[in-house]
Amino acid sequence: MKRVIATVPESVTELCLIRLGIQIRSVRALLPAWRLARAIDRSAAEAIRSAAGLLHSERFSLSWTHFGVWQYWQSFEELEAWSHRPPHSEWWRQVLERMRTRGDLGVYHETFLVPRDRLESIYLDCAPVGLATFGTLGEPVGAMTASRGRLGRG
Repeated sequence: MKRVIATVPESVTELCLIRLGIQIRSVRALLPAWRLARAIDRSAAEAIRSAAGLLHSERFSLSWTHFGVWQYWQSFEELEAWSHRPPHSEWWRQVLERMRTRGDLGVYHETFLVPRDRLESIYLDCAPVGLATFGTLGEPVGAMTASRGRLGRG
């Protein structure tokens, strides 16, 4: 079994994680929700390409009516700056307008600020996801084989 741990890059003191979710309430919202997801993907790709502070973005799906993205930002300040300008602000205004006029979908976001020493990970026979896509990879040995050790709680 291949075991890998990932740690937050040294340049990041507090990782900003965002979970942005879309909930579909009507069949007529399927296509607009799919377009919204694509707009979010394009916006994320642009944020990464322009070095705006987005480290990684990946989709999640809980059902065909509930899906979204996890995003890993270098800081809350970089996320906030990005969210107030295009392309993010454009798709955000469009979705708010649809919610006001049609009410056939819902959108939420959760923000987590995680100090670098309060985050641990291990991947067992997995393709890289989440922190493993941009973090510093290593082999779990000694105390690093358990969550307690990876969190420095001896």
